[in-house]
Amino acid sequence: MGAFDLRSNSRRAQPLATDRIVAVLADASSEEVVRNLMLDQGMAHAFVMRGAIDDAVELMRGLPHAPRHLLVDVSGSAMPISDLMRLAEVVDPSVSVVVVGDHNDVGLFRSLLRLGVQDYLVKPLTVELVQRALTAADPSASARAGKAIGFIGARGGVGVTTIATALARHLADKTRRRIAYVDLDLHGGAAASMLGITMNNGLAELLQNTQRLDQQLIHQTVVAQSDRLFVLGAELSYDQPLALRPGTVGELVAALKRHFHYVVLDLPQRAGALVDETLDACETIHVVADRSVHAARETARLCRFAEGRPADAAVSVLLNNAQQPVRGRVAHGDFVHALGRASVHEFPYEPQTLAVAENLGEAIAEGKHSAFARAVVALADAITGSDAPAVAAPSPWYARLRSKRSAA
Repeated sequence: MGAFDLRSNSRRAQPLATDRIVAVLADASSEEVVRNLMLDQGMAHAFVMRGAIDDAVELMRGLPHAPRHLLVDVSGSAMPISDLMRLAEVVDPSVSVVVVGDHNDVGLFRSLLRLGVQDYLVKPLTVELVQRALTAADPSASARAGKAIGFIGARGGVGVTTIATALARHLADKTRRRIAYVDLDLHGGAAASMLGITMNNGLAELLQNTQRLDQQLIHQTVVAQSDRLFVLGAELSYDQPLALRPGTVGELVAALKRHFHYVVLDLPQRAGALVDETLDACETIHVVADRSVHAARETARLCRFAEGRPADAAVSVLLNNAQQPVRGRVAHGDFVHALGRASVHEFPYEPQTLAVAENLGEAIAEGKHSAFARAVVALADAITGSDAPAVAAPSPWYARLRSKRSAA
């Protein structure tokens, strides 16, 4: 008996980092069919286990690297859409999902295809049926891509990185999404110290090698802040310019979106082509400002500029009270009136909490005593759709599963 059989027959066995196919099936017959296919095709990097969708959720939550394909059995599930939504919380956008069931339901089949699932197979399974599902072209791959979220300041010192790192940490720790944080200040941004990591020059390396971007190269280049939060940045010498081929930023973001649920982009202040390409790669752009006349003017200009880009991203304004409230600051109502926008999300002045978190490289303590943390949670809820409808363009398949469930 080979190593493959030992792993596939043990319920306590775990997939390896090299496994490209993971199958969680509810009955012995289906398990045997998939195992036979793997052996016939010489697929050494595969893992098969007996279980239901709850087992698949637990299994995928603990995997350090995502497989290419996931076969999951929803037989016996009274609410397959709801169950798949739970699974989607822990499955990377790049994973091709094939659902197995025991009901020949044309309506369910069509609904799953529209939601972005690659295929729906009805039992009893055959080797040919499973092989065709795994090798078929996946026209919905782009729909399952993650979401790029850009943060840019109307002026320096308004707290762009403070808000962006807090959001990334919350999404990674509380929602268990896989997050890529990209600090686009190539000569040493503040994200590394705020996240408590040592930065390498990974971002510069990837930007110069976009022609060979793949999961392995990305994994070797990012700095892991946790098992769900991965950081890209650079600390080039101040006198070291980086010449980039046009389109490289968009290519990098597109590659990251295939492997992460959210790509958080921390943009430097207006820096020409680098910022332009990054804005064009975003589905959502957050312009961060403070209560100053200059910030109000620059915010209005930035919003018009971002909304006029070809990508047509959703643009929102975050009004951060980064400085002590004193007389002479622009009032919230006046700021909103000057922008002519109905929605401006405000972050409170909270110097002690932020100073401790930023200087120690720790997460902001969430709880009833931190109004800033509550504002971060509210922003995260708006982005993920937990508390407000999404406002961005094409949603990944798991987001559409959520909306389908809500409509049911």
